[in-house]
Amino acid sequence: MSEHGNVFMREIAEHLAEALVSTGRQAEVVTDALPESAGGRSTALDNLVVAPHEFFVLFPADEAAKQRAAAASVCINTEQPGTPFFDLSMQYAAAGPVVLDINPWSLAAIRRLGMAAVHLPLGYVPSMDKWRREQRSRCIDLAFLAGRTPRREAFIAGAAGMLWEWRTDLRFFSWHRPATAGHGTFAAGDAKYRSLADTRIMLNVHRGDEPYFEWARVVETMANGCVLATETSVAYEPLVPGVHMLMAPLDELAEQAVALAFDEPRRAAMAEAAYAALTSELHQATLLDAALAAAADGANSPGAHRSRIAATGTARGVRHAVAAAASSVARAARPAVTAPVVTAERQMLEKVNRDLKRSYIAQLRTVRQIEQSLCLVQHGDADHTTTAQTPAYPTCTPDVTVVIPLFNQGSFLEDALRSVVSASSGPVISGSGATAGPVVDVIVVDDHSTDDSGEVATTLLESMPWLPLAVISRAANGGLGAARNTGFAAARGRHVFALDADNVLYPSGLRVLHRHLDAAPTEVAAAYGILERFDETGALGLTSHLPWDPDLLVHGAFIDAMALWRKTAWQAVGGYTDDDQIYGWEDYDLWLALAERGERADLVTQIVGRYREQPGSMRKISDIDMEANFVRLRERHPRLPWPS
Repeated sequence: MSEHGNVFMREIAEHLAEALVSTGRQAEVVTDALPESAGGRSTALDNLVVAPHEFFVLFPADEAAKQRAAAASVCINTEQPGTPFFDLSMQYAAAGPVVLDINPWSLAAIRRLGMAAVHLPLGYVPSMDKWRREQRSRCIDLAFLAGRTPRREAFIAGAAGMLWEWRTDLRFFSWHRPATAGHGTFAAGDAKYRSLADTRIMLNVHRGDEPYFEWARVVETMANGCVLATETSVAYEPLVPGVHMLMAPLDELAEQAVALAFDEPRRAAMAEAAYAALTSELHQATLLDAALAAAADGANSPGAHRSRIAATGTARGVRHAVAAAASSVARAARPAVTAPVVTAERQMLEKVNRDLKRSYIAQLRTVRQIEQSLCLVQHGDADHTTTAQTPAYPTCTPDVTVVIPLFNQGSFLEDALRSVVSASSGPVISGSGATAGPVVDVIVVDDHSTDDSGEVATTLLESMPWLPLAVISRAANGGLGAARNTGFAAARGRHVFALDADNVLYPSGLRVLHRHLDAAPTEVAAAYGILERFDETGALGLTSHLPWDPDLLVHGAFIDAMALWRKTAWQAVGGYTDDDQIYGWEDYDLWLALAERGERADLVTQIVGRYREQPGSMRKISDIDMEANFVRLRERHPRLPWPS
């Protein structure tokens, strides 16, 4: 297998080698050499290539040498039909005498290509088992571990209203590079197996519409006494839904998984049945013996592989056909790197949008300068503010200060405030019991709203005397960065949470973030959690759901401002910028500044809040002429690993 590929492919290779050794064979995982035919009694089955779409593509050799190596080996396909990875695998698998595949669904697709193929089921090996039927207190109720796709993100977003109150571990990893062992974007090896042994239920959602059963994830889950809750699949035999796992249509999966979380006796019985089946019927050594025997029969059958390929053309023809399909699928899967058709009309529209944005920002700058000049004349201070407080505010000693900047969004403010109250008013009940939230106060910064938002804030202040709340009113508009900085500077809590007026917290949000940041080492400047994106139609997807990764951060903002900061870290970074050349990207700029300092934020893998998407919002305007925004950000943060 490739030393530069995904770590879960290495795990498959290591499990197969472990199973081979347990049967008395010699076996090793090789990463630094192409397979060769040793002649004599050696056969292609002596060289098993795991994930050929990674190994042959990433290995530094010319294509002719790779094809000779593929002919001297047997490829083990791990990819789903309909993906560019599957098509790449087939380019090399076609050269060998037979193909092994871990899933009957993709096995059938290989055979439809006219290639000899044998099913190699994935199964149990002792090294993945960190449970061994020992009594243990499982500290994670519901988990999710998979590569990010729109379908998976939409599922978690739609289930957020049920998941927030449980102890969850929801992990997505990005496809921008292979997931490697030890990297924060992916749980691997013993750390993953121990986490599974601490988990009650694993949610499983297909990457696309294909009902492909994710056997690698399934086996590791069941080996550790964790119950699989999967959407409807095919080719899962000999496992039985309702006995060994929970299986449901996607739109019912979250509800049924939560119901199972409430029923621990049923969950435990299902976990035991799955473990028993895995360690008896699905032991990897036995499965591998049978698969290799079948593969040997197929490989030794005179002309078997070639005769099957002849049905669709020569081996070279198959490779060329699959290569064309791979190219086509890759182009469809990666529209962002496909050169757009630039018409005169499109060029004109883009220019109009750029000009409108520049005109808008210029007018905004002029208005702010006028307001600040008037403020200077009237108050002797261009940044003059006034503060009103509830009776509860002076007597509160907060752990966390929530800062809410407000500009013409008064209609949302009450929902935002009430969500803070629910996140700080006492115990939160979940499947894990009750734990208290942090002591919280709130600062609303009215950035000289031009509608009735200021009056709304004052009314809420008067109607909530029991809430530790201060409303700071700016006499001149300074922009989002200035409003947030005003609130952060006035914050009394050692931790400060940024909450926009149109967003809301789930009741457990502040509790889990505060608990994490309190326990984190001092080099962790902030903690953020997963946010459900929504609009008036309902859930749309997720944001802030990927782990901290500067290499990914320079490609675009994937973390929202809705995060909990150490106040000292915010001060050290310099706060939010007032650079209007990156209007609307002030939070992204702050994350980039943190990364440039070599510090980090931590992702807490739980649902913490809801991010509202609105037509005509600041972000919609700021995303016009994104190229200019990135040019300015590169100028501001030149030491980051920007793409060429």
